[in-house]
Amino acid sequence: MATVSRLSRVRHSVMGTVSSLSRVVIGTVSRLCHVVPLWLIAVMGAASSRSRVVIGTVSRLSRVVIGTVPRSFRDRDSSTHALLFIVCAASCVPSTSQLRQPVDAELARRIGAPLVSRDPKLVQALLAEPLDSERAVRIALANNARVAAAFDELGIAGGELASALSLGPLHVDGQLRAAPEGHEYELEVVQNVLGVIAMPRRRAAARADLAAARANAIASVLRLAAHVEIAFDDLIAAEHEVELRRTAFDAADAAATVRERMYAAGNTTDLAQARDRDAREQARLDLGRAEAAVETRREALDALLGLSGDQTKWTSGATLPLVPETAPSLDDLETAAVAASLDLTSGRARAEAAANRLGAENLRAFLPELGLGVSVIWDSRSSAAVGPAIRLGIPLFDQRSGDRARARAEQQRTDHELIAIAVELRAGARAARVAALAAYAEARHLRDIVLPLRQQIVDETLLHYNAMDADPFQLIAARRDLAEAGHQYLDAVRRYANAMAEVTALRRGVQLDPVSARAPRASEVTH
Repeated sequence: MATVSRLSRVRHSVMGTVSSLSRVVIGTVSRLCHVVPLWLIAVMGAASSRSRVVIGTVSRLSRVVIGTVPRSFRDRDSSTHALLFIVCAASCVPSTSQLRQPVDAELARRIGAPLVSRDPKLVQALLAEPLDSERAVRIALANNARVAAAFDELGIAGGELASALSLGPLHVDGQLRAAPEGHEYELEVVQNVLGVIAMPRRRAAARADLAAARANAIASVLRLAAHVEIAFDDLIAAEHEVELRRTAFDAADAAATVRERMYAAGNTTDLAQARDRDAREQARLDLGRAEAAVETRREALDALLGLSGDQTKWTSGATLPLVPETAPSLDDLETAAVAASLDLTSGRARAEAAANRLGAENLRAFLPELGLGVSVIWDSRSSAAVGPAIRLGIPLFDQRSGDRARARAEQQRTDHELIAIAVELRAGARAARVAALAAYAEARHLRDIVLPLRQQIVDETLLHYNAMDADPFQLIAARRDLAEAGHQYLDAVRRYANAMAEVTALRRGVQLDPVSARAPRASEVTH
């Protein structure tokens, strides 16, 4: 009977302890609910479908748990539910669709077509027909793994956002002290609430990082599209270059053959024969270099399209775009590039994130830890003692000077990078305008003046040759000069197409290469 009585007293003591503990916990949580900033409530509205499932489950569990608490506490502390929902919503990671939706919408606006997910069947269907620039861009956007990697950065930023909105784990400390006259138990439950104080800074930094990741993802897609257009135009130009170099080689080979026959008949000199042979061999080298350039350009385009194996056996039936009759209007290019720049958007977001991280580090330097909870002590001889627990971190020997210095340097770095991006963007837009207009003027001059003159020289030389007033070498030289003019015109058209692709990219919001990366080296200038 004594044992039963002792067990009964222990049971009543434990029940009393649990009851006191529940009162303190619910009271503490209730008071925290009243001081939680109102902006936390907005997190619930942004919760994903997965988050709502979790919140619903937690809500049901909370009703079960709170149902075991006396009604007086339940009626008085209904705000506990709100805090529970907020914490659960804050800790949920945004879904892939939530992260991708703004990016897809912005890409559809800037590029004129929605981004297609990776689809092997679509790629095979596009490869089955001869490619043009537009189809090549569609294949790249649907097949290039770097596009997928850019979107994976969104998942990383979404995870960082969820981490920034979490409060951290609940710390439970237990102690047992044994003595001859009995045992003493101590239980302490503490939740670090410093995250609630630092959450505005952390959330702002994480949202800025997410904005930067979205801007970078959009920029990656737009840059890929521009690089594919340029690479495709370079490939078509290289194929036309092979045709021109083959024509030039045929002309040089014909001149050398005629000279060799004349030398065999004793009608020319060793010097003339050596010159024509040298011209033929140089034309042979130029032809081989042009043929290798086609393969190199094709491999570069395959890499951008994400193709390998049998997929690289595609064919192209496109030609270089014609030079328009009027020069493009590019007076507003610098203003449009700055207004649409995704690099500036990303730079501003990174600078905002760095500033908020610096603010959070400054707070943690003076208040490294702040925890609230409940402490319970009981032994085998007396009833339990329950009271609030507070945990404070005192920066006595560590004021986080290194972390603050790193955060401050990161903020300065992002500010300087933003200035550099703006300067390089403006210079790049002006350089792209000059390059496009110069290539256009050169192509028009070659097409309208030089090529007709070279063709006239060939026609007149042919008439003189038929009238026995010109030797065959003059006719061959005239045709070789015509082929060289064709080569210059082809190169000018290619450079114009590349410059206009860069202009389009700038208007869409991306700069392909900073001006500093294009600056010639000292050796290139002096030599």
